[in-house]
Amino acid sequence: MPLTPYFSVVVPSLGSEARLGPFLTALADQTISPDRREVIVVLDGAAGSPALEARLTGLGGELVRLPRRSGPGAARNAGAARARGAYLAFTEDDVLPAPDWLERAHARLAADPAIDVLEGTTQKPGGRPARVGPRDVPLYLPTNLFVRRELFARLGGYHEGYFDARRGVYVREDSDLGFTLEEAGARIAREPEARVTHPEEHRGYWDPIRWARRYEMDPLLEARHPRLFRERIEVREAGPFRVRRPIVRACVVYVGASAGALYAWLVNAPDVALALLVLAVVALLPVWAKWRFHPLRLPAIALVPFVLVAAYLRGFRRLRRAA
Repeated sequence: MPLTPYFSVVVPSLGSEARLGPFLTALADQTISPDRREVIVVLDGAAGSPALEARLTGLGGELVRLPRRSGPGAARNAGAARARGAYLAFTEDDVLPAPDWLERAHARLAADPAIDVLEGTTQKPGGRPARVGPRDVPLYLPTNLFVRRELFARLGGYHEGYFDARRGVYVREDSDLGFTLEEAGARIAREPEARVTHPEEHRGYWDPIRWARRYEMDPLLEARHPRLFRERIEVREAGPFRVRRPIVRACVVYVGASAGALYAWLVNAPDVALALLVLAVVALLPVWAKWRFHPLRLPAIALVPFVLVAAYLRGFRRLRRAA
């Protein structure tokens, strides 16, 4: 009889073998004993090739196919439903786990069996953190997250509403799961030495527009977890000061000032139009700063506030329809 694995590595994927190939190689190179882990790759509406299935089978893994694209939350839930391990190890197919990724996590969990949720380190090439949040709070990035399987199942897993199938937009399902775990009283810890490397994001010219469209999901998260949403989501710290949602606020000011400037110009108030236009330019600076003031991206950045505000309003409509 095969041993029950300690970890079930659950990976949602759209079937890109260019991404899955290096990832599966990194899993094969893990220093932990192969019988201590299983690998479950969930193809989210993708077919997958026989070569991929054969390679995964050779790794002792399993391929699960969803008949249509349902979003990463639903894909992770489908993988978790097939899992046998004591802990679910969530990651993504474009990361490269360090060779001792699972071994480091196992050592920490074995030393403290009361831990329900363990967050590892997700870094960019060169060692920079992949995402920065408020100090001393977990981020629940699904690139490097270990959750006790029994607890995950009891709480219902990832909420599958953070996905717009028509637009292919998804985000915030990771924060929703983390907040749900906290509110259930889960014991949460970190293991900085359990590392994975994530590639740089938003490198394409139109990626800022795609990024802005994801704000459609914020109203749902705010409705489900109002306190933690206010305290955690996009809170920036500067010394003793905490600034909440600076880019969202800047986008709202930019849209309002731009609309006001256009109206002032139409009613022949050029001084007011100029003042509002200057305000709009100032408001755009923190949005542009997110993309390191790249000059060639400025035309796309100038559209970001309009897309973001429209996405937020669309999210409120989705929430009302769901209610």
